[in-house]
Amino acid sequence: CDRNLPKRDQNRPPPRPKVGSNSKTGSELSTSSRNSQSGLFWGGSLSRFSPSPAPSPCPPDQLRCGDGSCLSRSFACDGERDCPDGGDELGCAPPPSPPPCAPSSFQCRDGSCVPRLWRCDGDPDCRDGDDEEPEMCGTPRPPRACPPLQFPCGSGECIHRRWRCDGTPDCRDSSDEEGCAAPPPCPPGQLRCRDRRCIPAARACDGTPDCRDGDDEEECPDGTGRGPTGRGRILGSLTPPSCLPGVNECLAGGGGCSHGCRDLRVGFECLCPPGFSLDPDNRTCHGADPGVPPPGPPGTLLVSTRHQVLALGGSEPRILQGPLKHVAALDVGIEGGSLFWGDPSEGLIYRAPLAAGPAVPLGVVPGPGSPAGIALDWIHRLLYWTEPGSGRVAVSDSSGTRHRTLHWDPHTRPWGVVVDPLNGYLYWSDWGSRPHIAWGAQDGAPPKPLVTEDVERPQGLALDQSSQRLYWTDGRLHTVSSVALDGSGRRTHLRDPQHLAQPLGLAVFQDWAFWTDPHRGSLVAAQLQGGSPTPQVVAQELFSPEAVVVLHPGRQPAGPNHCEGPGGLCSFLCLPSPARGPGSPRFSCACPDGEHLDSDGRTCVTGLVLCLGVAARALWQEWRRRNTNSISFTNATFRKGLGDPLDGGGLGDPLVSERGRAWGALETAWMGQWVWGPTGERGGSGAGAGSGTPPLNLLSYPSGR
Repeated sequence: CDRNLPKRDQNRPPPRPKVGSNSKTGSELSTSSRNSQSGLFWGGSLSRFSPSPAPSPCPPDQLRCGDGSCLSRSFACDGERDCPDGGDELGCAPPPSPPPCAPSSFQCRDGSCVPRLWRCDGDPDCRDGDDEEPEMCGTPRPPRACPPLQFPCGSGECIHRRWRCDGTPDCRDSSDEEGCAAPPPCPPGQLRCRDRRCIPAARACDGTPDCRDGDDEEECPDGTGRGPTGRGRILGSLTPPSCLPGVNECLAGGGGCSHGCRDLRVGFECLCPPGFSLDPDNRTCHGADPGVPPPGPPGTLLVSTRHQVLALGGSEPRILQGPLKHVAALDVGIEGGSLFWGDPSEGLIYRAPLAAGPAVPLGVVPGPGSPAGIALDWIHRLLYWTEPGSGRVAVSDSSGTRHRTLHWDPHTRPWGVVVDPLNGYLYWSDWGSRPHIAWGAQDGAPPKPLVTEDVERPQGLALDQSSQRLYWTDGRLHTVSSVALDGSGRRTHLRDPQHLAQPLGLAVFQDWAFWTDPHRGSLVAAQLQGGSPTPQVVAQELFSPEAVVVLHPGRQPAGPNHCEGPGGLCSFLCLPSPARGPGSPRFSCACPDGEHLDSDGRTCVTGLVLCLGVAARALWQEWRRRNTNSISFTNATFRKGLGDPLDGGGLGDPLVSERGRAWGALETAWMGQWVWGPTGERGGSGAGAGSGTPPLNLLSYPSGR
């Protein structure tokens, strides 16, 4: 099944071994801490590993794959290679020919479909690159000439000439930073700005921008203490030699921090888990008892492979769920200990205990090929998901019993989705005909584009609560970028065609980014702050990894539940709302698809009830019209304004004329710009626009009096 997924290999899994049965189960999920110098997690560590198989007897209802793993027999001959070696699809009847692609798509030789706009664009999108064959595309066109004051990139686009050799790659192929003369080193005690100027290091983080783009005031510690000269911030009891510009102190023993270390432009700062604070040495974290270090649970990465959910954080992976049919989207409720994942092959969303336990399908059915992404609102216990096939963004309660569509546009392809319940907003990536990052209120208010420029295939999406920034991967530009939650302050943290060739899932925590590459079968990490990020493969030989989630309490901070109230605030579904103004309600009531809110704004009524109400009003108006002979106005202004319909003045002019019969606005009910009245001689009630649009027959009834 194709699912129209960009850059995702559905039918050719890499010949890599799966995690064997000797891996730990979810009930053995460790909470012990290992010493680490990486600073990736609170006292935790990441270890490179390659899962090794361990054959074991398969139950009668399962078959054995070539690597020794077991697979349900119901997965055999279903058109998908579930065994890493594809053994479950051997000896099967030949699959039917793939359905033709839509007119707006190009069909690859393997049957998959890609947007027609991607054909002959210089970037192979089909698995074997047949959308870029010279026989079809011809000789590549020379790059177009750039206007004056712009620099032509080797990848074809034009950028401002001032961006050339400014230290930040702006071209897709980074050609604007090639062939640049190396600037002379700054004198000792000075800091280099991004525009290559040098300023005194003492002016960094002093509250006054000295670099042209203000980058000397970025990545500063949160403390606001005054320096000995009256300006600046105290970075802690750090010796001057260790606070040199351009030096990442966190790489040397984690900066001496007991838990987390964050490298700054000048110096560094130690980080503590929520609820703990630094000792006077500015390196050791303590809780209620300063003499007892906090236990601090280690950070754990949850990764979805094709048939399993794995926990990574020690020397070997732990299987939380599996074997499963297909695991794509993934999220977790840390406080409640719940694991959620989506199965696009079945079109279902599942929930299971995080420690151990059976999986339960929720009552929502996104449909085949969906969901692509899911996001849990851990405060209001809501689950949001995206459906790229139908262009829907939907929501339900965490049990799946109450759900509704928030947004629907068949021209869009929503993919990754994240939620910010502290502020009441929702963000998702869209790689449809107009790729962009969208944001909207959690209550379903009309969304707005957040990022529209320099975005071509946004997929993985992550929200960092500590920095209040939104991160995304672009599989076409091979980048990791971020913006503030209001769309300002965009940054491109990493551009790497090798390690970001086809990124899919994304997670960000403590200045580290983690992303999956299903085609390489790897999980890659890079520190985004403090110099040039260097990607490192932290897990490999995974079978089609897709989603990645960080399991740590600091990722889901507590906040007020705006939907809590005696007896429930809404009859069906309560959705949080952003603060739109002083005193505005922080929630909205929602109804299932096909129903609407009643006048109280809390109770749902069906469309039939609304239709009956409209019909009753129309009948009442017709009765009033037939039983009203005259209307007497005592106000002279009204008498003058209405006038006589026969003398051509006032408001009595005919609005709608049918079969030569004109009627005046004797009894009108305005609904927007629509006027209600009789539809003709045969009897009935209708509506027409105030400009004279022919009426629309809404209710017919037999003629006669």
